[in-house]
Amino acid sequence: MEKHSLSSSNPSTTIPTPEPPSELTLNRTKHLKYWLRSLKSALPNPYTSTDLSRLSLAFFSLSALDLLGELHTSTTPQERKDWVGWIYLCQLPTGGFRGSPATVGAGKAWDVANLPACYFALAGLSVLGDDLSRVNWTGLGGFLVRVQRRDGGFGEWVLEGGVDGEGDMIMGGEDMRFMYCAMAVRWIMHGGRKESPGRHLEGVRDVDIDGCVRFINASTTYDSGFAAFPFIEAHAGHAYCALSALSLLGRLHDGAPPARTPAILRWLVSMQTPYVPDPDPDQAQDEPSINPNPPSAHPSLAYTVPGQDGYINGKLTGGFCGRINKRGDTCYSFWVGGALDVLGHADLMDMEANRRFLLGQTQHLIGGFGKLPGVEHRPDLLHSYLGLAALSIMGEPGLKKIDSALCISADAKERIIGMPWSKKEMDGVEGGRI
Repeated sequence: MEKHSLSSSNPSTTIPTPEPPSELTLNRTKHLKYWLRSLKSALPNPYTSTDLSRLSLAFFSLSALDLLGELHTSTTPQERKDWVGWIYLCQLPTGGFRGSPATVGAGKAWDVANLPACYFALAGLSVLGDDLSRVNWTGLGGFLVRVQRRDGGFGEWVLEGGVDGEGDMIMGGEDMRFMYCAMAVRWIMHGGRKESPGRHLEGVRDVDIDGCVRFINASTTYDSGFAAFPFIEAHAGHAYCALSALSLLGRLHDGAPPARTPAILRWLVSMQTPYVPDPDPDQAQDEPSINPNPPSAHPSLAYTVPGQDGYINGKLTGGFCGRINKRGDTCYSFWVGGALDVLGHADLMDMEANRRFLLGQTQHLIGGFGKLPGVEHRPDLLHSYLGLAALSIMGEPGLKKIDSALCISADAKERIIGMPWSKKEMDGVEGGRI
């Protein structure tokens, strides 16, 4: 057998390779039912705690249907119109978007614009094909400036007057996720323009771009990864956010210059990890294990050989983790795969091993993807969407191409660039990600 970089033991060991009865495939029918059910019916009880961030759930559902190519065939024009109206219901009169209509009328201390909600709203509207003509760009631009911290990073929302009435306070997190949301919102606001903003942004202050780049650069780590903020451990999700933010700014080589790119790529690729099923305590582990009831939606994937980590039915299976010595997790197939794609090197991952991990281990029998392998890990909207997004990066048949930096389909990105308020002013200007 050919030696593989993910194998942690002697590659010369002979591994039986019984073929599974059928090829692994994306179960489009089950995924479509899962997403339509999530979008149109009540969600399970565990989602109760997400009531104030319903915009994120709507985005995952809408964008997943878009990636499947089903948004405009499995929903009606009236439904899409109603969803557009619901998203605009989350826009505050002063600009920016709240995470859910649940806070309408709750007072300015509670009913506030939320930075991630602004991204989910604009991305969701773009996926639905809205022309964004009802967005309060002036208010949204002002909110972005107000929520940027002195160190160049971003918070989540602004408490007007502060706790003691002595001035506005930037509240919420301060990590790279908010940097990404801010840069994605800014990119959409500018219609992908790399030069001066369009007329709809005349008089609107821009954020401190140099401060953004400094914050991201300060968050690089000794092993060439990126952390949530300076002086902590590297994390694959934050690496994606950092690299995508730089890309959306057109400043990618400021944070990943050619001299450092090989080290960054090496760190990202090192996050791919072989999948090792949990051992059966009732079975001896000194000979090949054939488990008649594997914790997988695919009973054919049951044959493992001790000492050959990641080999199932003789084929390497390995997803991605977010930090060193962690288990593979569905979402990191996108966070790492997307970061590699932003750098132009998605081909460096073992796509077949990753595909086998997603379709053979975390694709759920009811549709969607679980966080971890096994039917006991129920699918959730975030992991189910990022599972599709990861497969799209790898060119999975039946899925639209994704723009990794914006985390929406390439079609949705092109609609943003072609918006009426942007297109007229972009003649001769190159748009899109750098």
